[in-house]
Amino acid sequence: MFDFSWNMLTYFPPGISTYSEAHDDLFALVYWISVGIFMLVQITLVTFIFKYRHRPGHKSYHYHGNNVVEFTWTLAPTILFAGLGLYSDEMWKVMKYSSRIPTPDVEIDVVGQAFNWNARYPGADGILGKRHARYRTATNLFGIDPTDARGKDDIVLTGEFNLPINKNVVVHLSSVDVLHSYFLPNFRIKQDAVPGSWIDVWFNGTKTGKYELACAELCGSGHYAMRAVLNMQSDADFAKWMDAKNAAKKIILDAEAANPKPVEAAAAPAPAAHGAGEHH
Repeated sequence: MFDFSWNMLTYFPPGISTYSEAHDDLFALVYWISVGIFMLVQITLVTFIFKYRHRPGHKSYHYHGNNVVEFTWTLAPTILFAGLGLYSDEMWKVMKYSSRIPTPDVEIDVVGQAFNWNARYPGADGILGKRHARYRTATNLFGIDPTDARGKDDIVLTGEFNLPINKNVVVHLSSVDVLHSYFLPNFRIKQDAVPGSWIDVWFNGTKTGKYELACAELCGSGHYAMRAVLNMQSDADFAKWMDAKNAAKKIILDAEAANPKPVEAAAAPAPAAHGAGEHH
């Protein structure tokens, strides 16, 4: 895409995803078109006020419209909006279309909960265990299936998360209570988290550092505090972080294996619509 920014986006947080530049170019283009239309309308308004002002000896006359003018100001916005749609189509497909999500290098679940963000990472086996809403409790927000061995080593975190740069990250997004909105300003990502649904979001960050994860949907009295920190790390640092988390999880699993607790048999989950409750 062409660069329409002309330094008017300096108040935006720096864009650090692979598609943030295209997003900003589109925003700037729409902004400057809006500025141009505003100036044209205001100049026309002032001109007409001056030209047709009251003057002694001048008599007003009635104007019944002009078909050419009516057709022109109907056609012009149509062409403008259609052009913007065609121009931005590829960018929105890359950002939003599930069919365009690249093969993930890292895959996590994220659940919004008033007023926290929670993330689930695959454990040492590298596979996210199955989940179903039937198993969801206050201590199992993701509904991890207790009968699936692949989910036992999964790592659940709240409030601060780590991800590697230059990797395709796919987030499976949902909510356990009300609508929340997964908002990463530096990545130009804003996606509603909907209770009962899992929505895929993807990005590829290009710069290390700490970045804000906020909720951009008014979700209750504590909405202002629903924030988390996303640490973007080098691949090596992320691998070390995951190794440490897996080691800590193994200690917990070993302790549980040494002192097993009675577990009630879990009822088989009811059938669910495809993609709504389960993850394989």
